[in-house]
Amino acid sequence: MAALMDMEPSIALIADGRLILARMDGQSKRHDCEFAAEIERREQRSAEKNSWLQGEEGAGGMNPFGRSSVWGRRSMAGPSLRPQIVAVEGGERPGSMVYALWTGVVGAVLEYDFEEGYERRVFHRERFHASEFDRHPDDGRLVCRFGEPMSSSLAVLDADGRNARAVTEGDSIDAAPSWVPGGEAVVYHSAGLSRDPNGAVRGLGPSSIHRIDLKSGELETLVEYPEKDLLSPRADVAGNLYYIRRNYEGPHGVRPPLWVTLKDAVLFPFRIIRAMVDFFQIFSMMVSKKPLTSAGGPKAQGPEPVRMWIYGRMIDVQKASAANGPDGALAPADWELVKRSPDGTETVMAKHVLAYDIAKDGRIAWSDGKNLHLVENGAKKKLLSEPLIDAVKWLEPLDVQA
Repeated sequence: MAALMDMEPSIALIADGRLILARMDGQSKRHDCEFAAEIERREQRSAEKNSWLQGEEGAGGMNPFGRSSVWGRRSMAGPSLRPQIVAVEGGERPGSMVYALWTGVVGAVLEYDFEEGYERRVFHRERFHASEFDRHPDDGRLVCRFGEPMSSSLAVLDADGRNARAVTEGDSIDAAPSWVPGGEAVVYHSAGLSRDPNGAVRGLGPSSIHRIDLKSGELETLVEYPEKDLLSPRADVAGNLYYIRRNYEGPHGVRPPLWVTLKDAVLFPFRIIRAMVDFFQIFSMMVSKKPLTSAGGPKAQGPEPVRMWIYGRMIDVQKASAANGPDGALAPADWELVKRSPDGTETVMAKHVLAYDIAKDGRIAWSDGKNLHLVENGAKKKLLSEPLIDAVKWLEPLDVQA
């Protein structure tokens, strides 16, 4: 691992809850979290120890109570959530990094020293769900997103990841915080929640870009559009503001074109007839074990589709990859990385952008969900491919010898 990280900035990726370290030459290596592996080993031992409780399937069909027993029903709950890496940032000391883990119940902050090859558990706690770290360039404090996917605020942690202090509150999703260079301000995106009379979340308003000064408490809206989501802001030393811009979808999604509505109207009677045939086909198979049609009935269901939940939007991985060309980008073309200059001029830097980060020297690393790209001095190049990339983070140069 030390050789991989030697002498040049590297990029940390979070892909499907796993941490991957990448270099500018396209090399990459998965970083295995020992605490996550320990949790999985413990879960495996527990499952093996209690396999006799799993009814017919877990005990070779010898369960006298059958699958309808209480024990059998317990076994149908399925496996627990695999531990997920949800945040990564350069460490408090040179040659280290810090990352956050979420198990579905317990959250943890861990630090890894590259030179020693040692993972240190800073702390772990139930319901501690912190993600999206960004480290202050001067004193090392971490600002993060804190809370559940559908209701979150911002918090500031000490440089070592301890002592969370709330920064924002309200009935909204506040996320993707980033320090503004040269001060005590943070930029982030925020979307208001809409709820039904019972309090259940029914939708999100458009995400807009805000700036909060932690000393004065002053809150300012920097950019907002009623028909656009503005996400994941970053500010550079020159005063430019970067963010992902995409078309806003309301609670009922995007209204389809007129020709799609007309096509659905024409096909509606045929779809009703097909649904009725499929229903009676299934009923016949259940009662007489014989199909009604020679074709054998409705087609068997394929594997469960893989989906990613990104900033309030569910992405079907297979459909997105097929729709976005040979490179298999997961983010649609309207997900654009925009650079907004101090005078308000907006420049599109890239399309199909799902996640990105900006290095201190101005280089931009960004991902379309499958491929990692680099923008350097106006030139663009692809570095590598990894499935299901949903976070990109520059790590600072590390004084580590090979």
